Amino acid sequence: MIEFITEYWLQALFGVMLTGLSFLVRKLFRDAKNMRCATRAVQAGIKCMLRDRIISCHEKYMPALYCPLSVRASMEDMYMAYKALGGNGAIYHIVEELNDLPTIRKGDKE
Repeated sequence: MIEFITEYWLQALFGVMLTGLSFLVRKLFRDAKNMRCATRAVQAGIKCMLRDRIISCHEKYMPALYCPLSVRASMEDMYMAYKALGGNGAIYHIVEELNDLPTIRKGDKE
């Protein structure tokens, strides 16, 4: 009797355990894939918002022919985050144009 249990039931038990383990590993890989997809979507959304904010600052301050120092510092931070998220170089030229503007509007006290 003990030989029967050790020969067949232990093999069946290990088979069930291995099956359960493979389902668990499969679920973990699926969850990790879903998490990567969600992370990429969040990064893409943040990159879009940074690009939009940089462009809107450009549209606001280029016609005014000045860019306050606080805005310039904020633009640099936004550009660094945008670049770290894989942003392209087109925004670099916009930031450079804003950096070339004076920080004080003509006619204001210095």
